[in-house]
Amino acid sequence: MQIGFIDFSKEERNKILATLKLIGEQTALDELGIGVIRDAYADILFPGISTIQTRAKYFVLIPYLFGAAAKKKLSNGRELYKLLTTNEDKMVETLVKNSGSEENGIIGKNALKQKRSVKMKPSSIYWNGLRTFEIVRIAGISLTAACNVTWSSAQKKNETEPKCDGDGFDDMTASQGNTVLFSPILPDYDFEKNASIKLTRKEAEFLAYKITKALLSKKSLLAFLINHKLNCNSFDEIPVDILQHEIRRDYQFAKDFSDFIIGAHIRYNIIFSNYQDYDMMDEFNTWRSEFINRNFDLVAILNRISCNEATVAFCLDFLKCVCKNDLDAMDVLIIAREKAVKQERAKLCKPKEYQYNYDRPVHYYKLDFRFNTVKIIINDIIKGLEA
Repeated sequence: MQIGFIDFSKEERNKILATLKLIGEQTALDELGIGVIRDAYADILFPGISTIQTRAKYFVLIPYLFGAAAKKKLSNGRELYKLLTTNEDKMVETLVKNSGSEENGIIGKNALKQKRSVKMKPSSIYWNGLRTFEIVRIAGISLTAACNVTWSSAQKKNETEPKCDGDGFDDMTASQGNTVLFSPILPDYDFEKNASIKLTRKEAEFLAYKITKALLSKKSLLAFLINHKLNCNSFDEIPVDILQHEIRRDYQFAKDFSDFIIGAHIRYNIIFSNYQDYDMMDEFNTWRSEFINRNFDLVAILNRISCNEATVAFCLDFLKCVCKNDLDAMDVLIIAREKAVKQERAKLCKPKEYQYNYDRPVHYYKLDFRFNTVKIIINDIIKGLEA
């Protein structure tokens, strides 16, 4: 079967490509539809970060590329967009050449080996983060609209001075005349020839400043970890005792929910295995005996975020089943929930079509709220600050 879509715009196309990419990843499975809660807490704790980001360097490379494109004689914003994406492809070879062979996260590195380019460019992957951290000054502006603004500003650079709008614009990030769209750090080296995937100290200082000062991120766990130069190995290892009150509350809510919902996924796998995975049964019994003896406020967790009624009802009903140890009701609930979420693709409803894999249980991991990506971004910034 072929999958197709109507190509209305580059941005819509890239959103769909990102979705299709995630469908093929084990970590993207959401058989019970709890992604809305996971994503809501990820946005609170780590705003501007997405799972398909790879390295912090792109937060400065994209402004660099915009600045370089704005200096060219172009007819319109569409030409600037084409030049931008062309130069993004060229940057792959530069980054590979100037980075160590052990460095990961260069977007397009594998495609370069195959003499092709990636369809989804870094500018699309990082655009929301650039807006969140106020590196892009106009909230909500699309990538294509930004190309139009950059081109238009470049035409008027000799006539119009950059504008300032209060706290979001300061001396450190003031433009030097060729655009009012970005609060960019201007490259102090020939980035098109010499850039590596690592941040320079100047770039790391810029990113740390923007993330810890931007309205949408300055009170987040992300900003706190950067401020304190804390790069933890896992989400569970974040030192809760030193967190500020509101950050600590949100972190604890997210962690408690992760500890809770893993029980539903363990139970899912027991059902999927037709009750033959005895290791998973032992795992569930251990989980439940530990869980019911802890303080847990699901209502407070759900009230902190916006969530649809069906997901709220499922979580509350599952908790009731756990407390009563009503396994039959629990299994009926999980089967019904998957059917409501996945419809025709529900595995539990089609045992003859889907076979349980004992080596790869479904969603058998705790939620980390994008922390696998977050720790890479933080590590890049900390190493850059220490350069």
